[in-house]
Amino acid sequence: MSTLVSAHKTQYEEEGYIVIEDLLTQPELQRLHQRTIDIAKGRVDFPVEKIELEAGAVKQNVETVRKINGCAENDPVFLAHAENERILDLVESLIGPDVKLFGSQTFMKPPGGVEKPYHQDSAYFFIEPMALVTCWAALDDVTLENGCMWVVPGSQRLGVLDHSQAWQVGDRVDKRVPESAFAGHTEVPITMKAGSCSFHHSLILHKSNANHTQHSRRGAAVHYMSARSRWTHPSLPKPDYKLLRGREYPGCV
Repeated sequence: MSTLVSAHKTQYEEEGYIVIEDLLTQPELQRLHQRTIDIAKGRVDFPVEKIELEAGAVKQNVETVRKINGCAENDPVFLAHAENERILDLVESLIGPDVKLFGSQTFMKPPGGVEKPYHQDSAYFFIEPMALVTCWAALDDVTLENGCMWVVPGSQRLGVLDHSQAWQVGDRVDKRVPESAFAGHTEVPITMKAGSCSFHHSLILHKSNANHTQHSRRGAAVHYMSARSRWTHPSLPKPDYKLLRGREYPGCV
């Protein structure tokens, strides 16, 4: 069983994120790497409505796909990644023994791929307590130049901030946290080698910049939650979340 050392646990509790180098094996990395290409090129059966293109793109290919949504929920290769025992061991160390799959995306960040401004995942998630953890697996080397993730350490303790500033993504309006809400806080870049993973709290402020290189910066993000969590959306029915480890709890997610 993979376990976190006390220093990692302390860092996660205080700063809201940790990095584990070389967590994926080379065969695991290659399978995920190839699967992103196969999905982007339409070589495998995958729901087309789950694929987002870069702003202004009209044709789906490796160079234009921005994000693959629900990859673990809709593809066996990505589901196997979400069920990776080494990852689940670390997730269990952070949120407890009863773990469910909340969601997943693969961020393709092709050359010229646009930024994603500061936001908190829990602002989009109707789950309480707001203590989900995301495993962000680097499928390519992640650098300052190709749009690595930046975080504001400790911002998970601020609660949900106002995501009131509009952010235009092509013909879609998204939301972001105004910089004035965290002025004076330190920003830290997360650079990693392919095969390494970061784990971050669902309330930590994070962003990524544009990709200014000629190579993609792919990252597979899997969001995990405790099976003891509650669904809080005021009108939508609770989705059927997959149990990955431990047991179900009546009345919970």
